[in-house]
Amino acid sequence: MKTKTMIALASCITATAFAGTSEMVIPAPAPEPSPSLGGWFVGGTYGQLDGLGSNFEGVLEDEIGSDFIARNNIQVTDFDFDLYSLHIGRDLGTQFLGIDVAAYLEVAYLTGDANVSGNFLTPSQFDNFDSNGFLDGLDSFGAFSETVDLDILPITLNIKLERNLVAGLGVYGTAGAGYAFSNVELLDESERDGGFYAQASAGLLYNINQSFEVYGGGRWLYLESVGIGDSDIELDNDFAWEAGVRYNF
Repeated sequence: MKTKTMIALASCITATAFAGTSEMVIPAPAPEPSPSLGGWFVGGTYGQLDGLGSNFEGVLEDEIGSDFIARNNIQVTDFDFDLYSLHIGRDLGTQFLGIDVAAYLEVAYLTGDANVSGNFLTPSQFDNFDSNGFLDGLDSFGAFSETVDLDILPITLNIKLERNLVAGLGVYGTAGAGYAFSNVELLDESERDGGFYAQASAGLLYNINQSFEVYGGGRWLYLESVGIGDSDIELDNDFAWEAGVRYNF
């Protein structure tokens, strides 16, 4: 009788042990990793502007008018303005509405020139105007052609938002502000200035691998003032296309 009781007791203990073992082998779900784009990164950008200030021609007319009286037919041609930039930053290891966030410092260099041409009268000629608006014996005005050279050096702190779409292809957006130094050369004179500078950009990017990515899009620029003589060029709504490469450490 004792033997049967011991066998029954052993069977109960064994069944209980097996039941406990089956519950313990169920693995707990792994925690989600915190978002991160990979730490530090460096990059460079090249672009071109499609214009230069809403009042560019008017400012040039005012400045040129200090040497001769110009009519309202000044033309700016052969406009060529390039954008170069280098940046260094760090991914913040956080997300905003599912979008990765990073911060970076950028130093840019905007440089270009344009040809300024038109008709003019010198002050002495202006005194000899007849009642019909022409000089005695002349049916037209003289002509001038000058080159204006402009260099801008902005230094900005920026925030970058980035989100992957599919298979390494993603979208990005940036916004930043800082200070820009400017230098303008016109009529053998040089004018230095500076002021508040802001920018924003958006476009597409492609991750070639974990280290390299390429990107391209558009950039909006704002500069408080670029002084030329007694006037200021207003870069308040200028746009550039841009393309660049970035290395993630």
